[in-house]
Amino acid sequence: MPAKSKNTVPHQLSASTMPDMSNRQIIMGFWHNWAEGEWSGSGYQQGSFKNMSLLDIPEHYNVVAVAFMKVAAGSTDPIPTFKPYNETDEEFRRQIGVLNAQGRAVLISLGGADAHIELSNADEDALVERIIYLTDTYGFDGLDIDLEQAAIIAKDNQTVIPAALKRVKSLYREQGKNFIVSMAPEFPYLRTGNSYVPYITSLEGDYDFIAPQFYNQGADGVWVDGLGNLKQNDDTVKEDFLYYLTESIVTGTRGYIKIPHEKFVIGLPSNNDGAANGYASNPQDVIKALERLKAAELPIKGLMTWSINWDAGKT
Repeated sequence: MPAKSKNTVPHQLSASTMPDMSNRQIIMGFWHNWAEGEWSGSGYQQGSFKNMSLLDIPEHYNVVAVAFMKVAAGSTDPIPTFKPYNETDEEFRRQIGVLNAQGRAVLISLGGADAHIELSNADEDALVERIIYLTDTYGFDGLDIDLEQAAIIAKDNQTVIPAALKRVKSLYREQGKNFIVSMAPEFPYLRTGNSYVPYITSLEGDYDFIAPQFYNQGADGVWVDGLGNLKQNDDTVKEDFLYYLTESIVTGTRGYIKIPHEKFVIGLPSNNDGAANGYASNPQDVIKALERLKAAELPIKGLMTWSINWDAGKT
């Protein structure tokens, strides 16, 4: 008899029904799988985030990304994995089930700013197996690609990760379920020929939505004829920056690739401790930009607010 796979799980841990988010607007946030003070210390404005369970997440977050799936510290295994820091596997799965019953999706997010993920094409089968194992163990409803810095182009990541996700999506599709595939790239990587483009083009027709980070990019921005360079960190042009950068990407103009508006989510920190810069200090700038997109017949899918924990934290 062949050896039992180390990733085999009992039948009763098979994936739960995955909520259908295809025709719904979303508010997406990331939940920290680490305790306050363990990773990055205080916030950018010296605030602190709140330790919380999945059950503490406000219901307006209808897509929750669990941060992060990454290579275990000290491990020689290159395949990223996940383990709840504060709960048993059974309790974590139960909490995801509660959110699912409320119509909310819970994704596992791959990467993060400090994650060094480096996969070869020979790792594809193992990555597929690991994603399915985590999905079936915890009841995740999909995976969010959140690779940053060197990890975006490391080794064969640009080919093996999309190939693995297409296989996983197909497997759950055959079961009548929609395994959500999303991404949260920093917006400069969406310029034509840049390093996130292979992920997006490879997963064309399979990704559900993309939530670019409109923050942490300092003076980078979008050039608009007649207005000049609309900088990401300039609050005096925030409404125009949000409108024109989004318009550029959803129409594939001004040097950006195209992401359909119905699959586009603007990423903005909802708390100024959660990002170095890019926080929209005047919420009316966000509201007006969204209204302008709707008036231009380019309504988007929603907002991604980065950290749920910092949103609930102490300024």
